[in-house]
Amino acid sequence: MNTKQTKKNETNQKPRQFSFVSFFFVCFVFSLQLSVMGYSQAPIRLAIVEMAGDDRGEIVTLLRDSANQSFELVDRELTNAAVRGAGYTGSLNMSRSEASALGRSIGCDFYILGKIQVGRRSVSSEQFYFDALAGLFLVETRTGRLIRFTFERTEAESELLAYAGLEATIKAKWEQFAGEMLSARATHEKEIESAGQSNLPTFILLDNETQAEGIDPPVFYQRLKPEYTREADLAGITASVELEATFGEDGKVGQVEVIRWAGFGLDESAIATVRQLKFQPASRSQGSEKKRLTIRGIVRYNFRRPLTQAGKPQAQSQEEIERLKRSLRNIKNPVQMPGKNPDF
Repeated sequence: MNTKQTKKNETNQKPRQFSFVSFFFVCFVFSLQLSVMGYSQAPIRLAIVEMAGDDRGEIVTLLRDSANQSFELVDRELTNAAVRGAGYTGSLNMSRSEASALGRSIGCDFYILGKIQVGRRSVSSEQFYFDALAGLFLVETRTGRLIRFTFERTEAESELLAYAGLEATIKAKWEQFAGEMLSARATHEKEIESAGQSNLPTFILLDNETQAEGIDPPVFYQRLKPEYTREADLAGITASVELEATFGEDGKVGQVEVIRWAGFGLDESAIATVRQLKFQPASRSQGSEKKRLTIRGIVRYNFRRPLTQAGKPQAQSQEEIERLKRSLRNIKNPVQMPGKNPDF
């Protein structure tokens, strides 16, 4: 009788043990799903880096106050300490690897850099006004991409009014910055979902090794100079923009990606210039024939502030004017020859 009772008890206990294991497994799966969902719902971690020209820190404070409602802000002192520890010296012209490294040092998803400038500008010897300008850079740490640049400028009869106008303009534009960050996160999540599903063609990256393997680079028929923008001129910007561009076997420029950004409209100017390039495609010798190739290459454009009209020396006499004319006659403009390549 005892033996039967024991077997009966064991039989009754087995389903209970199975139910417990099943319940534990369901809880584990549910918690895993919550953690995955939590990634997309986790607050975006944002840092605001101190800006040149923002001597009283008013623009940084404004941005922090605007972001405080929707984003997780990195402490201001921690941001400053991380920036100093990373050896950052205030450059607004960074490669994507440099920008990503700075963001990782801070420990944020995105960060904002910038330059503030307030000055007096003369209309004539007796008339003048004040303008305040801001160049703001929103950078994604994961990729080092400059996902938004905005240039704001206000004019007023006094420095105080110009600065107040600039603050109001930046505050009004904050929603655009917030939207860019949310959009960048959504794009990243889509990339995760579609990982391994891409069937994009493989391109050859043009470098010294590929040329050593018998690959002839594309031959460009002209050398184009990108426009130096008014925004860059106002802010006194000197910078280099580097692009990774696809040069197709069909003689057309394909995808263009900025790998060193500068802002102030210079990135867009460089991209527009690359897209106008005409070239003979890259090729590789195969016996007596040459096969055209699609390759990726690095194009670099250096932007320097031109001598503006206000900065040009003015002749003081007719004798000086004649001397300048004689000097100009002696200048020989170099002839642009076809087949010259841009910097790779």
